[in-house]
Amino acid sequence: MPKLTIDGKEVEVAAGTRVIEAAKKAGIDLPYYCYHPGLSIAGNCRMCLVEIEKMPKLQIACHMQATDGMVVKTQTEKILKTRQHVLEFLLVNHPLDCPVCDQAGECWLQDYYMKHGLYDSRVQENKLKKKKAVEIGPTVMLDQERCILCSRCVRFTDEISKTQELGITNRGDHSEVNLFPGKELDNPYSGNVVDICPVGALTDRDFRFKKRVWYLRSKESVCSGCARGCNMQIHYSNERLHHANGERVIRLKPRYNEHVNQWWMCDEGRYNYRFH
Repeated sequence: MPKLTIDGKEVEVAAGTRVIEAAKKAGIDLPYYCYHPGLSIAGNCRMCLVEIEKMPKLQIACHMQATDGMVVKTQTEKILKTRQHVLEFLLVNHPLDCPVCDQAGECWLQDYYMKHGLYDSRVQENKLKKKKAVEIGPTVMLDQERCILCSRCVRFTDEISKTQELGITNRGDHSEVNLFPGKELDNPYSGNVVDICPVGALTDRDFRFKKRVWYLRSKESVCSGCARGCNMQIHYSNERLHHANGERVIRLKPRYNEHVNQWWMCDEGRYNYRFH
């Protein structure tokens, strides 16, 4: 098992572990958008860049495997400046939709910008316009202007649901997530793309505009929809001020369990709260 040092902390990990997971084991949270432990490595958001001793350029921690004796730094001036530049690039065409965006309150773009951002904007040009509020399936709404092209949703439909409805079309700042011609996002696991979207590009049509997330409470539970018993979280709101019956379920979200459902849950289990 290789031992490496991250920001002065020595950590031992299993062979093949990515530096981003090794840092997490050492109690260091690296920012990222495109990385997801249940999907293949894309390495396209560039937020998790780190300095590795004896390597002249910054390396992406999501792709780099930990090796014995590796020395990693995550908080140098060069890294912090680079994070600011990456966020500035991602926000060049991002709309100021936060007041009306369902992702507000659990948006990684908001969180990382407040922690790492370059607060004085240098952009004076008009933002590029793309399609907004596009119904791409019975459960999911797409807002192309908010998308940061992390490709998580595309990899999910390629690798997990294996239905391949989504792809990235065009080039440069005209690139956008799109449905393949003649398809819609209607596979039995389509709601998971909302869970893994780090921004407000993919939103749940069932949850849309129901409740701000900071008003929600959460309880751990198990889905009763079938014999698998997917682990999940029940997000509910205290409605006693408005409803005589008190607390009301607002949405269900999958809860990670390596041996049962991993990070996912099916749409039938996700939306069955409406029938109880």
